Amino acid sequence: PTMMNCRNQGRIAAALAVLLAATPVLAFSPASPRPILRAAPTVSSYAPSKSASALTRRHVAATRTTSTLRMADAAAATAAEEPEESVGGGTATVPQLIFNLVKGIVGAGVLSLPAGIASFSDAPTGLIPAVGLIAAIGMISGYGFSLIGRVCSYTGATSYREAWAKSVGKKSDWIPAASCTFKTCCATLAYSMILADTFTSLFATAGVAVTRTTSLLGVTGAFLFPLCLLKDLSSLAPFSLLGTIGMVYTTIAMAIRYFGKTYLAPAGKFLPDVAKELQPAFGDTGLAGVLNPNSFILICMLSTAYMAHFNAPKFYTELKNNTVKRYNTVVSASFGASIILMAVIACLGFLTFGAGSSPLILNNYSSKDVLMSISRVAVAVSIVFSYPLAFAGLRDGAVDILGASAEKKA
Repeated sequence: PTMMNCRNQGRIAAALAVLLAATPVLAFSPASPRPILRAAPTVSSYAPSKSASALTRRHVAATRTTSTLRMADAAAATAAEEPEESVGGGTATVPQLIFNLVKGIVGAGVLSLPAGIASFSDAPTGLIPAVGLIAAIGMISGYGFSLIGRVCSYTGATSYREAWAKSVGKKSDWIPAASCTFKTCCATLAYSMILADTFTSLFATAGVAVTRTTSLLGVTGAFLFPLCLLKDLSSLAPFSLLGTIGMVYTTIAMAIRYFGKTYLAPAGKFLPDVAKELQPAFGDTGLAGVLNPNSFILICMLSTAYMAHFNAPKFYTELKNNTVKRYNTVVSASFGASIILMAVIACLGFLTFGAGSSPLILNNYSSKDVLMSISRVAVAVSIVFSYPLAFAGLRDGAVDILGASAEKKA
């Protein structure tokens, strides 16, 4: 100020005021990380008169800047409140897909977990590392299931093969298609074998003698074929709920028999009806047994126990308003419930029979045990409604391998 006269000061202040009023304002909002560029009105709207002081011009510019910032914040807040864009046009709700996914994960394979624990331990403390493995592998599997859906969201893919092609490369996209098709083909074949044996035994209990072939053809024609004709997973939700109820009933029945001590040696009520090799057997190999290489038997069982990933793209595309957040809600709830159910069934079966646990734990229970006979029926029903979920993966994998267009898939 000591080096300029008053006239020069006025001219400089006026120039700064005009510059501030005409310059675009760059505003940042916490709700939106990207800058929002707002252009201020023309200078003529706020042009100061010659008699206005420099202070007045600065006040006009500051008022305009504040107004622009408020407008930017309001726009950012409005954008933040808008829901994430939905892709795919799915119609299935979150609860429907949770029932389907839990049923797809918790199948008949869960009834073999007590035998997996018995492979390296014969004492109750062996359950500590076993439950840890069940939970750890379940969480890893759930994270992988979530990743597949996220890839579909980022790339717009609707199948495992398409997601691979857009993220890894088209030359090798046959690998996931072939792998999923082979896996689901084995799953449907295993389900058919179990159903043939189960329904043959149930007919025999009712006094009706039928062959395995007749039993399987009857179950396939009456139940499996109509269920496999359903086009979307939301239609399977009521049946998946029924199948899940069957597994829950089996869990409750196993708990009643364990706490009721009806299979406890040497005077259990149903123990005389159980074959000697299937009777309870306990020792002193507990927690340290997990260091035995046989513990990999349980690990191998668990590596496929949670295997429903071939249907992950289908779950994502069929979810209504399928944002990643809503999809992850389905995944976390389903895998969480599956981990709990698997851990409880494995613990109850092993605590009841120990090292005598059969690869199918229901075989350990007496044929005269009405409660567990009903459980066998419940498991058969559960397998029937698990079959269409595996078949959907087989069908989609085969269609991908054949290179069908999206219109033909629909």
